[in-house]
Amino acid sequence: MIAEIPESITRAELDLSSPIQHFVPPVVILSTTITSDAMAEPETLLTPPASDDDSYDGSDSCIHFKSDYAIQVIRHLPYFDSTCIKYVHYKSKPLDLTAFTLDDFEKHMNYHQDREFWSSEGEQMDPSDVVCIAVGHESFSRELWLNVKDCEIFEDFHAGDLLDAVPVEGFFDNLKEQYQSLKFIPGKRRITIEAENLPEQGVRIKEEDVTGQTEEWGTDLDVQCVRQIYRDHGWPGSFDMETASEAIDKWLEPL
Repeated sequence: MIAEIPESITRAELDLSSPIQHFVPPVVILSTTITSDAMAEPETLLTPPASDDDSYDGSDSCIHFKSDYAIQVIRHLPYFDSTCIKYVHYKSKPLDLTAFTLDDFEKHMNYHQDREFWSSEGEQMDPSDVVCIAVGHESFSRELWLNVKDCEIFEDFHAGDLLDAVPVEGFFDNLKEQYQSLKFIPGKRRITIEAENLPEQGVRIKEEDVTGQTEEWGTDLDVQCVRQIYRDHGWPGSFDMETASEAIDKWLEPL
């Protein structure tokens, strides 16, 4: 344990009329969607123990950097553990704050020390009330931040712009729809494909049309073929990631 957590934080009951009630349900729904669609292994989705469980020390390290309320939120949210290697957005992985050490928090804080967050009401946020929930890497990846005070999400483009704050429910509803409609295409051991500007076509794609391409992998036809394979394997309701991945691996192996 890095530091003693005040009794008021570890034992306090959350006020159910507070913004946290707007965050937990959509997170649970999205998490269920992720695991049921095999975007992540179900065992990597964990739920925090009861608030009076002394064995849960995941928020100890952030006590120096986050507000009391932010720490309460962290202690009550479902999360993916550090063995989860799947993406929740483009080049963006869920952040396991429970595995963060004091050194991790210091490095994370120093890296983002010049970042400013503004609520939808035009109020500049205290950094202690903003929690990173997904970390990105490389250009145009996504980093997701939770404003615990107003229950809003900030979406940050690496090498791009920080988007305006949006309500948590709307953000997760939209993210779920993007995955179900395959505007975002997850993949086993692969980065999520963004294909919002490529409408799904109703015409059946022929194998020879795809394999006969001379361009590098990643053409519009390749993306449509991945969608077709996913639909053939039950996406989204009864998706079989293993057989779909095998079909894609067999297709890509000669490339």
